[in-house]
Amino acid sequence: MADRIRAHDWSSTPLGPIESWPQSLKTATGLVVASPVPIVMLWGSQGVMIYNDAYSIFAGGRHPQLLGCNVLEGWPEVADFNANVMKVGLAGGTLAYKDQELTLHRHGRPEQVWMNLDYWPVPGEDGAPAGVIATVVETTERVAAERRQAATNERLEIALSAGRGVGTWDWDVATDRVVADARFAEIYGV
Repeated sequence: MADRIRAHDWSSTPLGPIESWPQSLKTATGLVVASPVPIVMLWGSQGVMIYNDAYSIFAGGRHPQLLGCNVLEGWPEVADFNANVMKVGLAGGTLAYKDQELTLHRHGRPEQVWMNLDYWPVPGEDGAPAGVIATVVETTERVAAERRQAATNERLEIALSAGRGVGTWDWDVATDRVVADARFAEIYGV
């Protein structure tokens, strides 16, 4: 991404030519690019996006068009969410979301995703917040697996409670320990 950022026509963005960027923006960009974690920086009141290789993978089909784009225009389906991020971050606040559910259009169609998101302000030359940095870690696969497991457990519990059988139990031969469910304990008084 470093080469792509250097080659980008920044003069067509509110940031202006890269040569005229303040040192704080250049330094923050270097930190973003060096990170192995998906990071996007939203610079200025318009939230001009600068991101790293890991974020480009997360962005899917929207990369490389997102580079240098206003975050509200780049991700219109979550514009209200990102407007709040910009408001809080540029006021000096931080935000953290665990397994935040959003619907994104990364590959030309709506896609339900879950993410861990952390946002914090980036100081400009005067020390006041000039941008917002976001770490974006997708948790969709884990959340989906947990939901599938919960649904499976619920179906199993329904099936077990519907029967008048002996309940269920598990005998660990190595420790000679038996673990049983409530139905088994009720029937056998254990």
